[in-house]
Amino acid sequence: MSDTLPKYWQSLAERAGDLGVLEQARNEFAEELPVGVAAAPPDPSSRRDFFKVMGLSAAAAMVACQRAPVQKVIPYVARPDEVTPGLSLWYASTCGGCSARCGLLLKTRDGRPIKVEGNDEHPVSRGGVCAVGQASVLSLYDASRARFPALACERTTWAKLDAGVTEGLRKAAEAGQGIRVVLPPVTGPSVEAAVKRFLAAYPTARTVRHEPLGELTAIGDAYRVTHGARVVPDYRFDRAKVIVSFGADFLGTWVSPVAFTRQYTEARDAAGKRAMARHYQVEPVLTLTGAAADHRFPVAPSDVTPALGDLVKRLARRAGRAMPALDSLPAPALEEAALEQLAEALWAQRGASLVVCGGDDVAAQVLASTANALLGNEGTTVCPAEGVTLDGDALAYGELLAELRKGGVGAVLFVGVNPAYADPRGAELTALLKGVPLTVATNDRLDETAFLARFHAPEPTALESWGDAEPRRGVRSLRQPAVAPLHDTRDGVESLLLWAGAPRSHHDLLRERWEAEVFPRAGAAGQDFGAFWDDALRRGVVTLPPAQAEAPAFREEGLAKALAGVARPSVEWELVLYPTVALRDGAPANNAWLQEVPDPITKVTWGHPACIAPARAKALGLSDGDVVRVRAGGQELSLPVLVQAGTHPAVIAVAVGQGRTRAGRIADGIGGNGYPLAAVVDGRARRAVPGVTVEATGAREKLALTQTHNSLEGRPHVREAELAAFLANPRAGNEEHGGHGGGHPLSIWSGHEYKGHRWALAVDLSACTGCSACVVSCQAENNIPSVGRDEVLRSREMHWMRVDRYYAGDEANPEVVHQPMMCQHCENAPCETVCPVLATVHSSEGLNQQVYNRCVGTRYCANNCPTKVRRFNWFDYKHDEPLERMVLNPDVVVRSRGVMEKCSMCVQRVQEAKASANREGRPLRDGDVQTACQQSCPAKAIHFGDLNDSGSAVAKLAKDGRAFRLLEELNIGSSITYLTKIRNTGSGGGT
Repeated sequence: MSDTLPKYWQSLAERAGDLGVLEQARNEFAEELPVGVAAAPPDPSSRRDFFKVMGLSAAAAMVACQRAPVQKVIPYVARPDEVTPGLSLWYASTCGGCSARCGLLLKTRDGRPIKVEGNDEHPVSRGGVCAVGQASVLSLYDASRARFPALACERTTWAKLDAGVTEGLRKAAEAGQGIRVVLPPVTGPSVEAAVKRFLAAYPTARTVRHEPLGELTAIGDAYRVTHGARVVPDYRFDRAKVIVSFGADFLGTWVSPVAFTRQYTEARDAAGKRAMARHYQVEPVLTLTGAAADHRFPVAPSDVTPALGDLVKRLARRAGRAMPALDSLPAPALEEAALEQLAEALWAQRGASLVVCGGDDVAAQVLASTANALLGNEGTTVCPAEGVTLDGDALAYGELLAELRKGGVGAVLFVGVNPAYADPRGAELTALLKGVPLTVATNDRLDETAFLARFHAPEPTALESWGDAEPRRGVRSLRQPAVAPLHDTRDGVESLLLWAGAPRSHHDLLRERWEAEVFPRAGAAGQDFGAFWDDALRRGVVTLPPAQAEAPAFREEGLAKALAGVARPSVEWELVLYPTVALRDGAPANNAWLQEVPDPITKVTWGHPACIAPARAKALGLSDGDVVRVRAGGQELSLPVLVQAGTHPAVIAVAVGQGRTRAGRIADGIGGNGYPLAAVVDGRARRAVPGVTVEATGAREKLALTQTHNSLEGRPHVREAELAAFLANPRAGNEEHGGHGGGHPLSIWSGHEYKGHRWALAVDLSACTGCSACVVSCQAENNIPSVGRDEVLRSREMHWMRVDRYYAGDEANPEVVHQPMMCQHCENAPCETVCPVLATVHSSEGLNQQVYNRCVGTRYCANNCPTKVRRFNWFDYKHDEPLERMVLNPDVVVRSRGVMEKCSMCVQRVQEAKASANREGRPLRDGDVQTACQQSCPAKAIHFGDLNDSGSAVAKLAKDGRAFRLLEELNIGSSITYLTKIRNTGSGGGT
């Protein structure tokens, strides 16, 4: 390994040279007997032991060769005209996984949705999909969803439910009692129209907005202070030359991470633009966004707002503005040199910089808004006029609880929210709802809140229902069902309209509103509405001309009041409750794909640890797996410790989203609920909690971690370069390898001749953020089973693709590199030479193929794979739920036990594209084939194509100066090209 390369490490134990890590690497392929079974090692000189081992191997091979179970196929009685068996239909739609509302394409086969992909025509998400969006197709077939309406948790009919709800609403209105509709902060134009119709029907009705993470609400309330409008601005990272984030994980979970990831990678495209935005991150816990930053400053949660306030003071001085409201802010603990560096960098790029802030602290959001106003960023990198307007008349959730305590509420309707679980006052809500005459929930399952309600009117999922969204002012997207509702469920909009005395379908409401509001603005001259509607359904999105509304101006009057309560407490521990990229607020927790995808930073699956800093762990004598008890505000939670690099020493960090009790058979009982530990300040739930106590319990619990058992043993697997060095030399950081990964010229093999295609991948490490959308997309496309926590503990996860996370430097604040890792489809594949039955062979187009019905499970190929990307199918993983089997892709065989499997470069997609080109009488074009990982990537970091086509993107990237291949010194001849990661850490402002 070159001395110029930094030393990378995957875990703190590996960095310290722990002997246990070395022993684990040596024993990577050791067998493990069941618990309680002991056996003496075989005596190599014993003939008896020799035949014993050989007999076991033969028996295992016989079992592995058994045929897969027979499944019967039922034909159509009358085939629908639009369905051709074996061919896919695609529907454009809108994701319902979070408030970002990204554009989707839904793939259906014979009437059932089997895959979610991004809509390239959507101007906001631009073809990207996150892990949650990818997994939504599995949630569609979730066997734990509600299948019928319920009264007091018992099955009822819709007629009885509607009669009971309507009667309860009538009584509440006649008695002058409040009717409260609890909703998410962002829904969609048609949903909001139905809510307004409901409010008009019941004069005592008001909306309540509940957001578990509180970030959109905090931003909206802050902009009401600074601009007089309750909006979440449209942030444009692609227009910024300097980005400063205070705890905003905008690449992971904040506001609209898919859109922001694409913008971010474009702003930092050093190879294409010869310029690169510089990114500074101030945060208490290492996040996906902090891992991508050029400069990262770990701070305690209580220091985020003071540090931001001090930065605003420095900007105000440079702008010549006197802002006395800032004088009351406490001094920050962050070093003055760091704050001056941030101020100088921003000021040098005023008008082309961006300050963002995460969390639920309104004061911090007010300061971020003030910073952007002082820098002149409004209208360029932050656009309040183009953002999302929040409900300005809604009650806060704390106000609802205050009303319930007084007893003046006659009805509460929960529409798509679950505050009994996702709020620290869930126990209080449980008690208070007992005194409310009418309670209704429309959630898709009998979850923690729906279980409390008298009536449960379950909604279908977003893949079964109509709707629309406006993720950016003027961008209107449609959501259409890809399948009829699988159960006896009803759209929440239809329920509200029926209870308001104006029954109609959501489709009819949607079409009427688009004809009245969208069609006139679309400028579709000479087109009737029917044609416009059909085209909008086909494309999934319509971009309207910009409105002439005047952007709200910044005002300083409310700053003093908004910043009055800011303090920096001096405490021993501070708790941070944070969302993960897979489970977010916990709503999609009953999804095995999301439970099993490793967290991009911690690499934990099937649970959540309590993360603490390495220095603090050493001081307390704690190590990974030691169980600690966290106490906050009379609540407590016991979790195993994970010693996490990059965590501030005062912080203990716990991911929310686990601890479900009524989510379903997948999620129930995993981990603990962190929401009850949150603080309530001025009626708001706050996820940063100072003054908690932490104590060791003496117990231990294993963490289901990945990657640490995939060591590459110190080989140079990733490469980096500084921007200045790259601009001076395109091969910077990669000088030894000639810029094309040529490998060693000597070989005992004659090589392969490719007369047609030669398929290959290229991965840009500078663009990859590690979001893991590709991992879930690959799992959905290729029928990869979820194996569960116990199997992950045995290093038996089945993902064909993983995203390795490597650290470099100081454990207190390391640099991070993410590297997608899949089968390398080697020219001189080590696996091919050792397979005794030729189950793994090289194709005429450069693919390393796995022939499942030949494989007898010797696992020689896995032992011989230097990149450790082959998976052994130990069991017939459960597909016993008939409904959940509907998610399987018929283009990919479901593997039975006892065979090896690994990335195929989506060969089924290659063959489908070939067949399509053949039908059209043309050759394949570059871009006709997109692998699942490539298509889903929000950063567009993955490229697939034909190396024999000199004009293809992958062929050009393979010859780029940044190109390198893994383990070239072994002469394996990888078909995967990686491009060096470029960092912009140089001093000075901007790029």
